[in-house]
Amino acid sequence: MILTLYTENYFDSAHFLENYDGKCSNLHGHTWKIGVWVRGDSSQLNDVGLLWDFTNLKKILNGLDHKILNDVLKKNPTAENITIYIFQKLKNDFSNLSFKVRVYEKIVGDGSFCETGDF
Repeated sequence: MILTLYTENYFDSAHFLENYDGKCSNLHGHTWKIGVWVRGDSSQLNDVGLLWDFTNLKKILNGLDHKILNDVLKKNPTAENITIYIFQKLKNDFSNLSFKVRVYEKIVGDGSFCETGDF
C-alpha cells in the first residue's frame, strides 16, 4: 500500500541575489515556508510504524535557520536553488523514498512558490 505523508515548517534567513537587477540584490530577510510530501510503501515502515519521521525536515532547516543563505548554498539562493538544495538533502538521506518539496519565499502575500519532486 502506498503511503503519502505531508509536513510543513518554517525558517528565517537572509539572502541577496548576485547579478540581479532589482531590490533583491540587497541583503534582505524572509520567513520561508517549506512543504514536503513523502511517498513510500507500507512495507517500508520501521519497527515503530513510521515511514519517515517528521522531525527530519526540521533537522535540514536548522542548517538554514537564521543564516545568510549565500554562505550556505553554493549557488545563488533563489527559491529554485533552495528547493533543489532541500530536495537533494532528502534524497541523499532517504534514497528509498520519493519526495516533493515546495518552497514559499513569503508566507503572507502573493503566494509564489517553487516546487520539485520525483513524483
